[in-house]
Amino acid sequence: MFSSAASLVRSADKIASPPRVFQKVNQIVNDPNSTTEDIARVIGEDAGITLRLLRVVNSAFFGYNQKIESLDQAVMALGTSQVRDLVLATTVAEKFEGLPEDLISMESFWQHSLACGVMARSLAQAGRQINLEPFFLGGMLHDVGRLVMLFRMPEKCRLIVTRCQQTGEMMHVVEREVFGYDHAEVGGCLLNTWGLPPHLEEAVASHHLPPRAVRNPLLTALVHIADVMVNALKLGNSGNLVVPRLSAAAWSRYGMAATILHGVVEQMDVQYRAFLRAVDMKYPG
Repeated sequence: MFSSAASLVRSADKIASPPRVFQKVNQIVNDPNSTTEDIARVIGEDAGITLRLLRVVNSAFFGYNQKIESLDQAVMALGTSQVRDLVLATTVAEKFEGLPEDLISMESFWQHSLACGVMARSLAQAGRQINLEPFFLGGMLHDVGRLVMLFRMPEKCRLIVTRCQQTGEMMHVVEREVFGYDHAEVGGCLLNTWGLPPHLEEAVASHHLPPRAVRNPLLTALVHIADVMVNALKLGNSGNLVVPRLSAAAWSRYGMAATILHGVVEQMDVQYRAFLRAVDMKYPG
């Protein structure tokens, strides 16, 4: 047992550092003397990431009219911050390889995570937000703390899964009862350790309790709403056996009429399928 979410994250040596390519790209982005060529060069050292990134950029997820042929063009079109976020989105799964399949299906987990990211982004777009990538990244990483817990405390987590299967309780509620913290808090600590922005850390840490957010309440609200919607649509699964209850405060923070949801789901489905194809993942179901 670990006394806090932070101590749990610190104990996970393999996970406590971010993906290598993302770390290098992030350093370049934060260097005022760096250039777009520097970013393209670092990404280009990994052929797999380069291919996935160009596939995503040329997919319906972004919907550019002209094909982007090179990493230089991708960085110019998207901007350095957005490219950095995409590098993380397409490499983060590598940090959690090898978890027991009887505890969690990694394919289903990432199907759920990507769906939540695309849904949060689509909700933000419908709400006329300009910078969409924090919504995508916050949604995609919202449950990453569950993987840390499975990595370090597999047997304790197995007992929690069994209990939730028998009782229908929400997993994060049982986690707090057993450990004193939940996977959302663990995920927030992990993002902090990785050096990601505080508003992303908060969105992940508070996605089950969105009224708690103070740095960017809208980001946290949309990650929460996206999680509820994706669970209801059964797009992958990160461990929950029941659909989380929608926070009225989160929906009020969003401030949009429910009539927009049909269009949001249609747009999300097109972009989600495109992203899955770009990273060689199957559509769930």
